[in-house]
Amino acid sequence: MRKVKQSMLVTLLLLFFSQAQAQDSTTVQDFELWTGVNLKKSFLDDKMRFGLSQEFRFEDNATSINNLFTEAELGYKFFKGFRVDVGYRFIRNNRNSGYRSEGRFFSDINYKHKLDRFKFGYRFRFQNQGVLGSADTDDYAENKYRFRFKLEYNIRDWKFDPYFSAEGFFAQTTNRINYVPTVIEDEQRISGFEKYRLTLGTSYDITKKINVGAFYRYERELGSYPLYYNTPRQYFIAGLNINFDL
Repeated sequence: MRKVKQSMLVTLLLLFFSQAQAQDSTTVQDFELWTGVNLKKSFLDDKMRFGLSQEFRFEDNATSINNLFTEAELGYKFFKGFRVDVGYRFIRNNRNSGYRSEGRFFSDINYKHKLDRFKFGYRFRFQNQGVLGSADTDDYAENKYRFRFKLEYNIRDWKFDPYFSAEGFFAQTTNRINYVPTVIEDEQRISGFEKYRLTLGTSYDITKKINVGAFYRYERELGSYPLYYNTPRQYFIAGLNINFDL
């Protein structure tokens, strides 16, 4: 059984690094840094949970802020392993024309279970994101459907238990094309598999109430998604966050 566990971990590591090292001359690449602070408070015998997060994301090889956001989330555990969350994220996004405010509503369905020293987690998320306070009809809201699989492993007498996760994104939005500005316009409702993420991470409990997490993530956009016009991008992301259980 122990050999089976080791083989599974090695396979996941090889998959992750083979994807992360894949190169494509037509693909734009960047290194990003994501940092954040998360607060969590549980109620009703741990059945209800409230979370508040503040995060900063840096791009251009971690030299400039891509976006920053504040997020509030409320979750309820209906029975062991099954939880539903709803939340809202206020975002300041750095676009080509400067920073603009965006809002995201999301809802999650989560399920977790254990098998020996392995912990399996599944999350389905629906999110709707759009520009706030804009009268520009080009600023259409975008829907995304996300599915994440997460595998954690508890190592005996070791405080840095690793995890691996894989997440896929399916997006829907309206694309407005101006062939000649203000003269000919075409609106297309498009959808497709937008991108995927592969993540390796760990965490360390400083105290019973304070936890530090770190991860390394590979994210790749898919050239088949219409909005990327066959010029997808890939990102190598390092993350560091501190979590407080109030």
